[in-house]
Amino acid sequence: MLMTTIVSQWLQGLFRGVRERTQPRTAYGGDRQKPVVVYTAANAMEANLVKALLESEGIPSFTSGAALSDVYGLTLGPLAEVKVHVVKALAPKARQIIDERYLDTAEAWEDDEYVDEDGVRGEDEA
Repeated sequence: MLMTTIVSQWLQGLFRGVRERTQPRTAYGGDRQKPVVVYTAANAMEANLVKALLESEGIPSFTSGAALSDVYGLTLGPLAEVKVHVVKALAPKARQIIDERYLDTAEAWEDDEYVDEDGVRGEDEA
């Protein structure tokens, strides 16, 4: 009985040490390098536009969720949504770029007139 307890404790200590040594360690910058979602697009095409915009500004990004919409051919609805991710350290800048350059369009259409970024009204040339 005593020998079984000693062996059992020895094995537990051995496996505890192995478990502690095999825990993943962060070597990529910690919490600031974790990916976060900065935009949820309605479909893969919109997500790729936002991704291209961010990368043109020097912010590396990637998308997730496009495989589901590609496999089933979904283009609308919650199953077609694609998320755009960037690292946490660049998320505020990425959100600002998306807000300024993607969500706020340069032209506000009213009937057959438009207003450009300088506030100048013009006629639609269609």
